[in-house]
Amino acid sequence: MAGGPVTGAAAAGEDAAAQGAPGQGAPGVAGSTPVAPEAPVMARSAAVSAFCVFLVLGVLTASLGASLPFLRERFGAQHEVGRVVSAYNLGALAATVCIGLLGRRLNVRAAPPVLLAVFAAGAAGMAVSPGWAAYLGCAAVTGIGYGGLALTLNTAFARGFAGNSVVMVNRLNAVFGIGAMLGPLAAGAVGHTDIRLLALAAAVCTLPCFLVGRAGAVLATTPGAAEVGRGQAGRRGRTGLTLLPFLLVGLVYAGMETSIGAWQSTQLVRDGWSTQAATTAASGFWAGMAVGRLVLPQLARRLPGRTTVPGYLAAALAALLLAAVPHLAVVAYPLAGLAMAPVLPTLIAWVSGVAEVPQQATSVLTLCCMLGNAVVPALVEALSGSGGATVIPLVLAGACLLCLGLSVWLRAARR
Repeated sequence: MAGGPVTGAAAAGEDAAAQGAPGQGAPGVAGSTPVAPEAPVMARSAAVSAFCVFLVLGVLTASLGASLPFLRERFGAQHEVGRVVSAYNLGALAATVCIGLLGRRLNVRAAPPVLLAVFAAGAAGMAVSPGWAAYLGCAAVTGIGYGGLALTLNTAFARGFAGNSVVMVNRLNAVFGIGAMLGPLAAGAVGHTDIRLLALAAAVCTLPCFLVGRAGAVLATTPGAAEVGRGQAGRRGRTGLTLLPFLLVGLVYAGMETSIGAWQSTQLVRDGWSTQAATTAASGFWAGMAVGRLVLPQLARRLPGRTTVPGYLAAALAALLLAAVPHLAVVAYPLAGLAMAPVLPTLIAWVSGVAEVPQQATSVLTLCCMLGNAVVPALVEALSGSGGATVIPLVLAGACLLCLGLSVWLRAARR
């Protein structure tokens, strides 16, 4: 999620455009710097189709874990059914890496329809697979479609709505979150009949979404920010340094989000809750995430990312410290989810606004987030150990403080 270097007034213009200044097109640059052309605008039909696709992606992705008991019944207890989750995510990782490596060589106009077809074909294969090996292979193919669509559509939304991009990227990911809440319910509804019906439904639901292919036109349009960046000779070599603050914030943030989701129920159990009650209460964090992505970006649409990202993280830090107070965690974690929800979508829109090759930059940011998902929870586990109920939120607050410090560095770097 980042790219070509820009400085001074150009960076300020990009931040304002990316964060939703009303009536503002592509960022311009003061003084003698050439004015960038208008940002591409996504077709309404492509946007609606993208929302539908993300709802399906959320349902199928979140249903995989809930499907494991039914898969064990369907294919036999001798199989390690948890591998389906790994295969799906490995497919997503492979798509992310390939898009990042291809960079400018990727046909971005053709990417969304091709990836949609890959996802539908993989899901249909899961639905008709006669054996476990075939089901596992089709899950990996479906994951390729999922990872590629998540990456390209997030980038397209970040580029395709000019001053409203942050709001739209957050809405897109909120729809995924709604699908993720519905996924386990859908798995429970069809599991006792045939869990493969869920994959069939996902494949069928993607068929009316073919107009999502028009989103590729946004990615195929040269962004104005990149054009301005090209006019600054000798600065392309600093692209990696430009991206570094974005990547570090994304790494720590993603790991922190995963850690909260993984450890909040453990804290509630240590605080005296039953396992079932703690698991149910933990859904409040994800509900807060969904609400936050719908509400906060709309309220903060006049503010640039360099202001909102540290603000969101500061509010999340306060909520995590509140979670250390006995019996308040059940309220504090939903508040933390509400506060931190817009951080990653805002980073996506922000970094795409300064990227010379947006989909490549988004790919690198996504990879850093995946790394954070693996590393940070392990560190939280090592530091929390078997300590009391207050240890977990304090460790999580420490991770949030680190992320806040990195976001302040990002703010200074983008001035």
